[in-house]
Amino acid sequence: MVVFAASPRGAGHRLALLSLALVPITGCKQGDPEKCSQAQTVVRTALEAGDFASAKTWREYAYKQCEDRSSLAALDQSIVQRESAATAKKIADEQETRDTNALAKLFFQFVADNRAAPDKTSQTPACDAPPTGAPAASKERFCTASRQAGNHTLEVRYWDADHGAFRFTTTLDGEIDCKELAGTVSKQWDVPAVGGKSAKRTRCDLSGALQGLTAVVTAAHHAPLYVISPSYVAHDPGWHAILEGP
Repeated sequence: MVVFAASPRGAGHRLALLSLALVPITGCKQGDPEKCSQAQTVVRTALEAGDFASAKTWREYAYKQCEDRSSLAALDQSIVQRESAATAKKIADEQETRDTNALAKLFFQFVADNRAAPDKTSQTPACDAPPTGAPAASKERFCTASRQAGNHTLEVRYWDADHGAFRFTTTLDGEIDCKELAGTVSKQWDVPAVGGKSAKRTRCDLSGALQGLTAVVTAAHHAPLYVISPSYVAHDPGWHAILEGP
C-alpha cells in the first residue's frame, strides 16, 4: 500500500511516485523459457495422438510461459489444421461405413435372389471354352455373369453343368466383419496385406436366405467379399486355399 503525505507539489508529484512504485512490476519478464518449450512439445505430442482437448489446454499454458508469441503462431495453425483433418476423416470414415454396409446388404440380396439360377443374373453370361477334346456343346466349364451397382460389380461364377456350384463376388470399399454379415465365424487366419502387413481373413457360415452358403471376408479396405456354395470348390480346387486357409 502506497501512502502519500500532503505536499504542496500536489497531484503531479504523487503520480511520479506511483510510476516509480510500479516499475519493478511492469518491468519483470513474464513466463519461463523452459516451461514454454515443454508446453510446445506437449502440444505437438497431443496432436500426434489426436488429443485435441489436451493440445488446446497446453496451448493456453504455452501462451502464459512464452514471451515470444510469434513462435506460437505456427502451433496455433497446426492445431487448427490437424483438428480439421481429423474431423474430415471421421466424416469420410462414417460415410464409408454406411456405403460399405449398404453394398453388403445389396450384395447379399443379389445372392439370395439368384442362388437358384445364377445363369439368369445376366442375359449375356460369358462362358469359358469347353475342355480340350470335349464336344463344343459341353457344359463342363465355368460361366460368369454380372450386374453393376453404381461403381461396384456384383459377379457370379458358376459351373455350367451344375448351377448349384457357384461363387458370388463383389469388392467392398471399407471393412466389414462376420457379425455384420449375420454369419457365424467358422475359421480365421492372417493373409498378406499392403505394406508388408497382414489382414485377418474370416470364413463365415451364413443363415436365413443364405443358409448353407459360406462367406469369406478380409479385414482390409477394397478387399473382395465372396459367397460360395459347398460344391464350388470341387470344380475349382485352386480356390480351396482361399476358403480353408493354411
